[in-house]
Amino acid sequence: MPDDDAASGDDQPDAAGPTPEASPAPEPAAAEAGGSPAGAEPDGPNKEEEEAEAVPALTAGADPIRELRWTRLLLPVLLPLGAALLMAVFVLNVSRIFLAAGSAGAIVLGAALIILILGGATAISAAPRLRTSSIVMLVSAVFVVVISAGLVAAPASVEGKSGPSGYVPPKGPPVATLEVDALGNLTFDKKAYSVPAGVTQINYVSKDGPHNLSFDPPGPTNLSLDVPANGTVSTKVLLKPGTYTIYCNLPGHRAAGMEATLTVQ
Repeated sequence: MPDDDAASGDDQPDAAGPTPEASPAPEPAAAEAGGSPAGAEPDGPNKEEEEAEAVPALTAGADPIRELRWTRLLLPVLLPLGAALLMAVFVLNVSRIFLAAGSAGAIVLGAALIILILGGATAISAAPRLRTSSIVMLVSAVFVVVISAGLVAAPASVEGKSGPSGYVPPKGPPVATLEVDALGNLTFDKKAYSVPAGVTQINYVSKDGPHNLSFDPPGPTNLSLDVPANGTVSTKVLLKPGTYTIYCNLPGHRAAGMEATLTVQ
């Protein structure tokens, strides 16, 4: 019956199946790594630019050849030479002070100098936090004081040793001339001299400060030539064949190297 068929057809689903509902539109894909979503404003410069700006510019390093030349060649030579020069200047000016002070004064000054050196070394060792610059300033001040005192005492030291020594030069013309130069580094210009026997004229020349020329026995021990700074003194001496020792008798000069031999043939 047509009515029953129609009713039964209403209860069955359509052959085509239910009509699919519209699926929601997919959201926009996220931006690639490091990017911003679509429509978002940029945060600023990217990470690579920030890292490039954060890295400081590299500066050129020291020249290794120049540094090697300074540390291995110049310093090992300049430091000993500078130390030797400073010690020579110190000894020269201290000897001037001792000579001007006389015998008793030299003993007092020597004791005071020893106490000053030992006391200064003890004070420096007891202050481990003392800066190097302070030590340099203290040592420099001591050197300035000693050099100034030596310059002031130089004329008095020469006057204190000048005068007759009781030596009487021999008569007659000299058969030879001997020149001895006293150098600024407390040495003579030679370590050995030679002259023929007989009357010899000695010319003693100072190339720096005041000095003295004396003989050890069997030479003329009463001969004492005192020469002022950058001056010249001369005398005659009668020498027999043999070997003599000449030296500077100013305090500390002979020990520093002012000694030489004189061979008379």
